[in-house]
Amino acid sequence: MKALIYTAYGPPETLRLEDVPVPEPEAGEVLVCIVAASINSWDWDLMVGSPLGRIGSPFKPPRKVLGADIAGTVVSVGTGVERLKPGDAVFGDLSEGNWGGFAEYVAAKADALALKPDTLGFAEAAALPQAGLLALKGLQRRALKAGDRVLLNGAGGGVGTFAIQIAKAAGAHVTAVDCAEKRETLLALGADRFIDYREDDFTAEGERYDLVLDVVARRSVFAFSRVLTPGGHLVVIGGSIGTLLQVAALGSMVGRKHGQRLELLMHKPAVADLDDLAARCVKGELKPVIDSTWPLAEGAAALRRLGDGLAIGKVVITMPTPEATGTPSRQSS
Repeated sequence: MKALIYTAYGPPETLRLEDVPVPEPEAGEVLVCIVAASINSWDWDLMVGSPLGRIGSPFKPPRKVLGADIAGTVVSVGTGVERLKPGDAVFGDLSEGNWGGFAEYVAAKADALALKPDTLGFAEAAALPQAGLLALKGLQRRALKAGDRVLLNGAGGGVGTFAIQIAKAAGAHVTAVDCAEKRETLLALGADRFIDYREDDFTAEGERYDLVLDVVARRSVFAFSRVLTPGGHLVVIGGSIGTLLQVAALGSMVGRKHGQRLELLMHKPAVADLDDLAARCVKGELKPVIDSTWPLAEGAAALRRLGDGLAIGKVVITMPTPEATGTPSRQSS
């Protein structure tokens, strides 16, 4: 099978498309013929070796194949797997396993995969897991009600484009913060207001919000506290190490005076939440925004697209393998 391989931290251009053996599913795993995989900022951090990406493996990558969010078809199952069977269309987040999504096949933990509804395309399903779950769980940290004012910083990425739709469905007033190139798309998604971060600092404009969801946090806990209403809530999903450490260490103390909560969101994928996201898509309440799709052979360019910061929504890699259910050849092709 073909896979995007890397053995040292570096830019996308260091990725190599290579022939590797098809993996064998172990106990509790299934072999998935991947149809589509989406890229997350975590993939970028692990590829380039950012400080966050090197946690746990400072000198060399912990694995050769990146990619956590996948959608595809089960080919075979390992011992102990009863919920899934060959032929099932599935999607999920492999970040708690061995990753490996930027390849034609992957051996994945069965309990990381949800059944894909027939009406949800493979590319859309691959776009859902990590970004959709972070948006859903981040917004659920506060019981949103109609009229609540929500600010999404980094609104044009995968998390933000899902969060706009979920927050609007709850009746919130949504302010989206990103670069000007994404303005029209985010307003069309339902954002009530847009701030170009290159021109304005949302922590200095005097507005206050009941919930701030920040994907690219780089401000101090004191600045965040100033833009929250009394009883307001900050949920940080990503950002600089300095900000993450400050929120973790000082968030509860700084927010206590005004009854605010300032916290980090820890990512914990679950099949029940994937089912929730898929059901929202089937009902038409949620639609993955796909910036672009790229064949596996152009995976490096796909990662470059994400890294340039101008992608709106999700960047998806599609595989040349057919949506087949037959057992693949064990020979490298």
